[in-house]
Amino acid sequence: MGSRTRRSRGAGLTRWTRAVDGAVTIVAFTESGRMRRVRVSKRLLLVALLLFVVLLVGSTTSVLGLFRGQVDLARMTYLERENRSLTSLLDGQAEQLSRLKLEVARLKEFEQSLRVVSGMDAQADPMVGTGQTRGTKRDLPRKR
Repeated sequence: MGSRTRRSRGAGLTRWTRAVDGAVTIVAFTESGRMRRVRVSKRLLLVALLLFVVLLVGSTTSVLGLFRGQVDLARMTYLERENRSLTSLLDGQAEQLSRLKLEVARLKEFEQSLRVVSGMDAQADPMVGTGQTRGTKRDLPRKR
């Protein structure tokens, strides 16, 4: 059975070898009406065909790579623009936050000043926005 496989493999190879043996005659007619014959080896045609296929695949790969590079470049440009926009927005929010912190500090000072003027405990830690100081809950009279 092993020799049979070798023969069939050898027979297939022999078929291919016979298929590319020989030559192809190309007949061309010129404008003046003369006939011109060119004989080209089948092996040379096969090599030229393989070279053409390799070049076609390489060119297609290069064009697709170029297209992909252009898409990536456009995407990067968009993301950089979006990043700059978000950065400026974040800077504006940080500025607004610092203004709010200053305003809260002023309110605390104002509350302390009011407590001093009204005679309330100025030492207690003020709780801005609640009207209460920490630690004074127990001083309030209980409801009955």
